[in-house]
Amino acid sequence: MAGYRVFAAGLLAFLGFGGAALACEEYVNIPAQELKEYRDKLIDQQADPLDRLFAFQQLVCSSNPVMRAYAVREGMRSASDPMVRQQILFDSMMQKPRLSIELTAAADAPKGDKAFVKDVSGIWALEIVYRSSKEGCLSFNYRDRCGAQNSAFIRGDRVSLAMGTAIGEFYLADSGELIGYVRVRDNRDYARIPAVIKLD
Repeated sequence: MAGYRVFAAGLLAFLGFGGAALACEEYVNIPAQELKEYRDKLIDQQADPLDRLFAFQQLVCSSNPVMRAYAVREGMRSASDPMVRQQILFDSMMQKPRLSIELTAAADAPKGDKAFVKDVSGIWALEIVYRSSKEGCLSFNYRDRCGAQNSAFIRGDRVSLAMGTAIGEFYLADSGELIGYVRVRDNRDYARIPAVIKLD
């Protein structure tokens, strides 16, 4: 019953915030039999979406890191309901210690883009120093709030970010990845660099 009360509170927050429910306050040691039941419910495509959402939230708060990764990977792979997919996106983002953005500069990309991608070795890693489940945001700078110029904001199935002069926009693709772009600066030496954020 306690789990269902936590789930109900999280669901109310999820519905009221357009996709952002409360992430785990702490990890929990879940008995093996319960893990199996939650796993079976999560991948059961005939199950009610709310039951699958509940199963996911239990698994992603497990003290077992392998099970947490499994919940994100298999939950996203098997879920078609937008509410379930958005919750998986939200909880996955909220648990990241850093945001790793994979960048690919095309052969005809502006020189500024090529230089930036080369400088970060193809992966732009942003350390997350503050997160707010209530506001649905991750801060890369301030440790007590999310500033508009140095944070990522999660809104349903979309994520926008800013860091200094750089901006990025992403959407949740059918593949279970965030697909979008990063623009480093607003001048002719830079364009939109194709970018991917993996959730697992």
